[in-house]
Amino acid sequence: MAARMASPRRRTTFSGMIVCGVMTLQAERGRQRDGEPPGRSAAAERSGTDTAERLVEAARALMWEAGGPIFTVSQVVSAAGSSLKSFYRCFGSKDELLVALFADDARRGAEVLSAMVDARPTDDRLRTAVVGLFSLLQVDGRRPYAAALVAEHLRLVQSRPADLTAVLAPLVQLIEAELEAAARRGEIHSEDPATDARTVFHLVLSHLHALVWHQIDDDPAMVSDRLWDFCSAALSLAVAGRQADAP
Repeated sequence: MAARMASPRRRTTFSGMIVCGVMTLQAERGRQRDGEPPGRSAAAERSGTDTAERLVEAARALMWEAGGPIFTVSQVVSAAGSSLKSFYRCFGSKDELLVALFADDARRGAEVLSAMVDARPTDDRLRTAVVGLFSLLQVDGRRPYAAALVAEHLRLVQSRPADLTAVLAPLVQLIEAELEAAARRGEIHSEDPATDARTVFHLVLSHLHALVWHQIDDDPAMVSDRLWDFCSAALSLAVAGRQADAP
């Protein structure tokens, strides 16, 4: 089990691979649509990736400004200083662009969360991995963008479930790594950390959805505390102080 433990650097590398993999696959599909043979020079591949990254950044900026993905492909192309031909060489549709945007946001989120986890004491790493994403909602101006991502996530997960599972994998793997480490330290009991990580992540995601859509009006910190209490009880966590209070 120890061999499966991912270091922060390996987790970041994996999440970067997810983004590059999505963009490379989409670029390859675009070349096939244009009738080009597979395989190009390294310089051409880098150029295609750079174009895809500019398009993703343009989509993010437009989404921040509008509070939702109400932009058109033409608007993205114009904002990125690109062309429709270049767009469709990278992405087959606006939905493919949004999947790449999710991938990039998941990578960034995993990097931020990993840094938060690494800054905590050993006995607080798992809790931080589980509830750390809630702190991002407290960043000024982020909620409208987060609400837009939630709406698109719920839509895309129905039409592109495999893609969404892949791009969110860095966040799930981070939780899994901390579950494995906590189990080795004897803090929790987890016979299947991978399954437990997916379960915990979906609980986190559902509560984030409820917060950004104002289905619950509680403070994110309060929601995260309650969620952690629930998860820690389910995982049989030896809460600090409980053993000290026992006779």
